[in-house]
Amino acid sequence: MSETIVLETHETKRSYGPLWLLLSVLMLGLPFLGRQRIRITNERITVTSGFWTKVRDDIEIFRIRDVVVKQSLYHRLVGIGDVVVKSMEGRTEELHVLRGVPDPVGVSEQIRSLWNRAARPAGPAATLD
Repeated sequence: MSETIVLETHETKRSYGPLWLLLSVLMLGLPFLGRQRIRITNERITVTSGFWTKVRDDIEIFRIRDVVVKQSLYHRLVGIGDVVVKSMEGRTEELHVLRGVPDPVGVSEQIRSLWNRAARPAGPAATLD
C-alpha cells in the first residue's frame, strides 16, 4: 500500500500568544518563519521546523505508544493546542510535541485511528488452538 497524506498543517501564529505576536510584528515576522510544519500520512508523521537550520523529524506510526493533547486557557480560547506523541525508538521513549495545532483533539483522534490500523493486523483473527 502506498503512502497517502492524511493531514497537512502547521503551527499557527496564534500559538505564540499576544506578547509574542507584538514582538514578531516589531521583528518583521521572523519568529513565524521557523514554525513547525506537520504532515501526517498513513505511515508516518513528519515534523519540519526551523528557519536558519531546518530540522526534519519522522515518527513512524507503528512506533507510537501514546498521544496526549495539552491546551492552556489561551489556547482553548483560540481553538489550538499541543499534541504530544510518545513513541519508542529501540528501548528509549521519545516525546514529540506538535505545537499550536488547530483542532488538537481531532488531530489526536486522526493519529490514534492510524495507530490502531497499523497496530492491529487486517483480516481474520488467528487462533492458536
